[in-house]
Amino acid sequence: MIFLVFAVASSVAIGMIFKHAGRQRLDRTALLTVNYAAAVAVAVGLQRLGGREVDQGLTLSGEMMALGAGTGGVLIAGFFVLAWATEVAGMSLAVGVMRVSVVVPFLASWGVWGEVPTLAQGVGMVLAMGAFFLLAHRRSTPEPVPAGTPPTDETAAAPRSVFSRIDWFAAGVLALTFCFGGAVDVLMKTFEEGFGAENSRVLFLLLAFGVAFLVGAVIVVRQGLRNGEWPTLPTVGWGILLGIANYASLEFLLRAIQVLPGPFVFPANNIAIMVFAALLGVTVWGERLSRPNRIGLALACVALVLLGL
Repeated sequence: MIFLVFAVASSVAIGMIFKHAGRQRLDRTALLTVNYAAAVAVAVGLQRLGGREVDQGLTLSGEMMALGAGTGGVLIAGFFVLAWATEVAGMSLAVGVMRVSVVVPFLASWGVWGEVPTLAQGVGMVLAMGAFFLLAHRRSTPEPVPAGTPPTDETAAAPRSVFSRIDWFAAGVLALTFCFGGAVDVLMKTFEEGFGAENSRVLFLLLAFGVAFLVGAVIVVRQGLRNGEWPTLPTVGWGILLGIANYASLEFLLRAIQVLPGPFVFPANNIAIMVFAALLGVTVWGERLSRPNRIGLALACVALVLLGL
């Protein structure tokens, strides 16, 4: 159980670091690049120290390299969008949408691999989609009208419609977060189905992390050469902490699965992350959740329980 607690704490720490980085205006690309370098370094260090055994190798065929490259690219893009969503929509909603994106691999498993969901899982998928729309429902803040300004057609007393009150920009970023979060899971499912029996999942993740680092490094170097903007010391420091938390969330989750049943671990992990992220977002960062957002979080928790059945 302690491994599950550490996995949740590590994942929540990722959201907290993203929130702090956004407040400090740290370079997202540099932050994520350092993050993946640190994650790979921690993983390799633990392997050499015997922290985790790898009982299988990794066959670097053309298909495997293509899948690893695609997963690495989606990983860094997804993390970039998650950091962006944390800034524009808040940690509570960004983390919630990322967790509820687990419905995407369920749909892919049904449509691509013919894995028919149970009745409970089918209901869970429907509830998860509903939860996403409620979580993405973020109201826009109307621009203040200076005192003494005479009313015009735009500032007349007519109430704005429900649709005009929605922050469509934030909703769009949350939708990207949902898509990228689900895409990573689908790619991991693709690895399990096509290569998992004969290849190490841990080594495949290291390959994907390495590709993500290279993608970010190319962008950072290009940006530095073009504009003279290189990663600052705070960015490097927070990137290292992010990488440690990133790898720890994976490591502790894998260890939790070894001692606890998966149908319990995955829903419990996702629900706990959503709840604690929402609590910290509200209490520490002063985020405000609308009534649809709160209903969406509750609905997401029910959906994740059903998807684990």
